[in-house]
Amino acid sequence: MGVVLPDIGDPASELLSVNQEAELGKILLAQINRALPVSTDPELRGYLQSLGTRLISGSLNSNFPYYFRLVFDNRINAFAMPGGIVAINSGLFLLSESESELASVVAHEISHVSQRHIARRFSRQKKLSVVNTIALLGTVLATIYSPDAGSAVGTATLGTLQASELSYSRAFEREADRVGMLLLVNANLDPHGMPRFFERLNSFSQINQGRIPEFLSSHPLTVSRISDSKIRAEQFSTGRYTENTVHFNYAKARILAISVDPNQLVNRYRKLLEQEPNNIRYYVYGIALNRLARGKQSIAALKKIEPSDNEKFPVAIAMAQAYIANGQTDEALEILHGLDRLYPNNEAVIFYLATALLDKNNPKLALDKLNTLSRGISGNPAIERLRARAADNAGRPWLSHESLSDYDLMHGRYNTAMEHLLLAQRQTGIDEHSKARIEAKKDRLQEFRKKHDK
Repeated sequence: MGVVLPDIGDPASELLSVNQEAELGKILLAQINRALPVSTDPELRGYLQSLGTRLISGSLNSNFPYYFRLVFDNRINAFAMPGGIVAINSGLFLLSESESELASVVAHEISHVSQRHIARRFSRQKKLSVVNTIALLGTVLATIYSPDAGSAVGTATLGTLQASELSYSRAFEREADRVGMLLLVNANLDPHGMPRFFERLNSFSQINQGRIPEFLSSHPLTVSRISDSKIRAEQFSTGRYTENTVHFNYAKARILAISVDPNQLVNRYRKLLEQEPNNIRYYVYGIALNRLARGKQSIAALKKIEPSDNEKFPVAIAMAQAYIANGQTDEALEILHGLDRLYPNNEAVIFYLATALLDKNNPKLALDKLNTLSRGISGNPAIERLRARAADNAGRPWLSHESLSDYDLMHGRYNTAMEHLLLAQRQTGIDEHSKARIEAKKDRLQEFRKKHDK
C-alpha cells in the first residue's frame, strides 16, 4: 500500500485555475523547445518520460499531463514550469550515479509543480497571453541559466517579478523534498537516492570551489535539508526498492556518447577498453565511431557486446543506427522490423525504421509507420520533420505542410504554422478527409491566437 501524499490548500487556484495552468503549460513547452537545446533523441525522450510517469503514477492524481524533457547543457541544473513541465540538464543526468539519484531530482521538480510553487508566481499575471508568458519565461530561463543575466532581464521584461523571487524559498524546498520522497517510495525507487544526490552536489561544490552548481542557485541546499532527507529516508528503510537499472546506465551512456566530442570519446574509450572491456564501454565507443562516419569500426565494436535481456533494446537500436549510417539498409531493416514486432508504437523504433525505409525508397510505408505515432504540441519535433519528408517523397505535399505546421507549433511559431496550413489546403490532389482535418486545425489555431496573442 502506497504512502498518501499530503492534501494542501491551493492559493494559486484563486488566480490561476488548473485548466489555465494546463493551457499555460502548452505555451511554455513550445517556447522552451524554441529557447533551449531540448533533446529530440527518441530513446532519451522515452527513458525520461517513462521515469517521470512511473513517479507520477505511483501516487499523484494530476489534472494535467506532465512533460519530461532533457536539455543538452553540461551545467548541473533542472527546473520545473507550470502545466507539468519538468526539464533536466544533461550535466545533472551525468552527475547522477544511479536511477534513484536522478529520480530524486525528477520527483523534487514534480513536487514543485504539483504543490503549485511555480504557478503561484505566474498567477500574479492579470492576463494569460503568449506575449507576457514569453516575457516571463525569458526572465525565468535567464535566471536559471545565468543568475546575473536574470536580474537584468527580469527588470527589463517584467517588473512585477523580481529575480530574487525565482529562487525557491526554504519552505518550498522542504515541501518539495518531503513530497518528492513520497513519490520515490510509492514508485518503489530507493528513497536514499535523495540524500545521496544532495551529498554529491555538496561534494561537487567543495571540490570545485568557486563553481557552485546552477541547480543550487534556484534550489538552495542547506545542511538541515541533507540531514532531514537522511532521516526521512531511514523511515522507509524496511521497504524493497530499486536503486539502479540497466535502462539508466544505457541512457546515461547514450547522453555521453552523443553529446561529447566524438574524437575525445574514441581516444578515451579505446584506452578504457584495452584496460577493461565491458558492454557499456563498447556501446559508447561504437556510437562515437558512428558519429565520426567510421561505420565498419562502429559495427565491429557494437558486435562485441554480449547483451543481457535488458540490454538488447538499446544495443539493437545503436546497431541499426550504425547500419543506416554505413549504407547497410537491409541489415538495419531486419533489426528494426524485429523490434517493431516486439515493441509496437515505440517512438525510437518507428523513427529509425522510417528513416531506413526512406533510405530504401519506400516513403509510403515510412509514412504509414510514422502515422501510428500521436501528433500534437507535446510530440517530438524530429518525428514531424521526418513525417514531412516522408509525405513529400510519397507525393502527399499537403501532409508534408501539415507536419511542418505541427513542427512550428512545437516551437511557438504560430504565424509560420498557419502559413503551412494554408499551403497544405492549396495542394493539388488533397483528399476531403485531409481538407477537413486541416481546416479544423486552422480554426483551433485562429481561436488560440485570438485568445492569447494580446
